[in-house]
Amino acid sequence: MKKLIIIIIISVLFSSYSFAKIINIEDKISLNVPENFNSIKIEADEVADYYADFFGSLGEKTAFYYIGTNSSIEFANALINDQDKLLEPLMNKIEKKNFSTEKSMINFATKEIIKLMKENKYQGVIWVLVSEDNLEDSDYELFETWELIKNMSKAEMNKAAAEYKKEFEDEIGIDGLEGLNFKISKFKIEKNELNSPALDLKISSNMFNINWDMEIYAYLKNNKPIILGSECIGKCKGITNLKNKINYTKTISNNTSINSSSNFIEDLNRLSNLYKSGAITKEEFEKAKKKLLN
Repeated sequence: MKKLIIIIIISVLFSSYSFAKIINIEDKISLNVPENFNSIKIEADEVADYYADFFGSLGEKTAFYYIGTNSSIEFANALINDQDKLLEPLMNKIEKKNFSTEKSMINFATKEIIKLMKENKYQGVIWVLVSEDNLEDSDYELFETWELIKNMSKAEMNKAAAEYKKEFEDEIGIDGLEGLNFKISKFKIEKNELNSPALDLKISSNMFNINWDMEIYAYLKNNKPIILGSECIGKCKGITNLKNKINYTKTISNNTSINSSSNFIEDLNRLSNLYKSGAITKEEFEKAKKKLLN
């Protein structure tokens, strides 16, 4: 009885304490994000060409969202829909310069792009792709792979991840991207809280002393793809550690039976993960932790 009362109190605290915002995407996925983050749906035809190489096989009934600060979303959206206008001043500067080498030109362009991002208060964005198409119908080969992974042990998943990582590196030609120093810093296959196989991927690059990082976390819900990504150039806040931002308790069906003690542990871990991901400040973390302990 005492444990049940503690769980109820913690549930009330987490629902009323506003250290983070929960953004729900079409009732398919919910994310814990900083209070100043918002989301915007990008029309399919506006991102079709941009992401076609990555997600073209996931069906036609897909929706794409940006999540981040308003200024970050505006900048990311402009890169897709109004790229010529956004980069025109930079291109004019490059044309007026007399560069001795291609490397010096790229180095100059990179610095100018970072300057442009600062001017537009760009701090990186999270993007979410959700699909209404069953993966079995849109990409049967990938669906078969997913089904195979579903029945693997943890050791088998680790072995498969190493093999898929090598295939992925060969396919995108990481070694051939001169000057970008690309590397896959994480390639993990695991089962998430929905008991679905999930791909946890991180690609890092150092382009002339400027860090660029992309995270991808992909899984199936009711056999329909859900893909999260984040893109960060330089230093970003609140967009890293994607899988820890997923709020499964908001996306699991109300009919799903959840063990109370598991919820208790998950709530405690979630507070810690929010702090580590930058979604809450140290002061907010200490305040919330104190309430939990009391």
